[in-house]
This record gives sequence, C-alpha cells and structure tokens, in this order.
Amino acid sequence: ACETALLESFAQGSPRIISCGGGVPMREENVTAMRRCGTVVLLTARPETIFERVRYSHNRPLIEHNKTVEYIAELLEKRREKYEAAADVTIATDGKDTREICREIQDSVKEWEKQSC
Repeated sequence: ACETALLESFAQGSPRIISCGGGVPMREENVTAMRRCGTVVLLTARPETIFERVRYSHNRPLIEHNKTVEYIAELLEKRREKYEAAADVTIATDGKDTREICREIQDSVKEWEKQSC
C-alpha cells in the first residue's frame, strides 16, 4: 500500500525515473501509476546473473534465506507474465556494464516513444 501511494504521488508530476522493487508490478494499480509516470522499462537478467549480483547482499528480504539460482528462477517465473505485461521496453542486462545498459535504455525508450506517437 505504501509503494502504491508513493507511485500515485509521483504520477502527478512530470515523467521521471523510478526504480521499483521486484513486487511492485504485481499490483495492477501500481502498473497504472507507473504508466502515468512515463515509459516503463523492464530490466531482465538470468537467474545466475541475479544470484551473482545479490549473493553477498542482505537487503533482499524475499531471497535472504533462499539465495539459490533455483529459487530465483522460480520467483522470476512466477512474476514473468506481470513484468512483461507492465513493460513498454525490455532490456536484458546480462554481461553488460552500467554504461551499456543506460545507452540501451535511452535508445530503446526513444524508439518506443517514436513508435507510440
């Protein structure tokens, strides 16, 4: 409910970048609010990549006690349909550095905005 309220407050202003937690797109009202904020970009990664990124992190409550590639794969599969339905643009991040990902986001969003007008 807090995430939804925050998204709703952002939706009142100009387009902006909002980095959402993994469960945010699971609620339809959140997706609606995200779309009012601007273009929705889904950043994807293989379960193995995600595992490597979070294996020493302790700020991921859903996987804190389940840090395995198998659990991450299951969680991604449970969420995949909603994630993909919410996204205007999808960017695979495996094997890319931050600059590459940012460039690809910029290019893809520009292309999507041209096509959607």
